Amino acid sequence: MNGRRFGSLGARAPTSTDEALLDALYIDSRPDLGALPVPRGVIEGIARHQRAMQVEDYARRYSGLETWLVIDGETPIARVVLAGEAGALRVVDLSVALAARRKGIASQVLRALQDECERMSLRVRTENLAARRLYDRLGFTPVRADDATLELEWGQKREHPE
Repeated sequence: MNGRRFGSLGARAPTSTDEALLDALYIDSRPDLGALPVPRGVIEGIARHQRAMQVEDYARRYSGLETWLVIDGETPIARVVLAGEAGALRVVDLSVALAARRKGIASQVLRALQDECERMSLRVRTENLAARRLYDRLGFTPVRADDATLELEWGQKREHPE
């Protein structure tokens, strides 16, 4: 996992020196944590613990995980976790830093992935309307839902719009 591209964006495997960045990305993806009425240091501790549990859970549930830091120049701006799954690609997690949101980063990453696979799946929180709109624009369709999440799939027969 020594580098890849997502369109015009580069990517690299995270290293041990990226732990603080990965914690910050986790906090950015969890607005509920920021709303806790506790000091920032407590929130960061909770996030570190929850992220560690998330990493363990992903490793248990998915084989062949690849984790990439998406970079713009030398600056990490997102993290994507991928897994091969029954002849398809699964986007296990895609987190974009707050400062990099609304700039087409997630769209660029997902379109690059669509260009290299025939089928892709992912899960999104039901209340994440911005992400749901993006996935809809890219041709993902719902296949399952529960109270909190939607399972979405994309297939090459549903080409992504330009």
